[in-house]
Amino acid sequence: MRVSEDLRRQMYQEHRALRMLEEDLLDRCEAFCESPDAVHLEPVQRLFDDFSNSLRRHFEFEEVGGYLRVVTDRRPHHSQAVERLLAEHKELMDLVSINQEHLRQDFTAGGDCLKRFKEDFVKLMTTFDRHEVAERELMMEVFWLEGGISE
Repeated sequence: MRVSEDLRRQMYQEHRALRMLEEDLLDRCEAFCESPDAVHLEPVQRLFDDFSNSLRRHFEFEEVGGYLRVVTDRRPHHSQAVERLLAEHKELMDLVSINQEHLRQDFTAGGDCLKRFKEDFVKLMTTFDRHEVAERELMMEVFWLEGGISE
């Protein structure tokens, strides 16, 4: 039996949901950075919480029940790529936490809170996008070019 079709379908759905959250986050953060006030802050905080929870669940799926361990077990020549992706999971969750911490600061007090948030937000989005591309490339190679993974 081929497990690759079910895994591909679930991965596609999860990645699509994360991309939608990312787009919403980009829109809300842009509005917040233009007007860093309580009206714009609350939706950004809620969306960051949603993004964080979704990302955590997605990484757990990939690490425990998803394709990363299956790829390592059945296509060991990809183990270095899988280990890099796993290390990036922690880095991404750390970046999410840093951004959430920024959003708990008082932006009305002046200082460079907004500047630090913008810099770390760009770093998060850039790192997330690169990670998603690397995962997609690995999935395409394993599931399309190498013929998938069978039980």
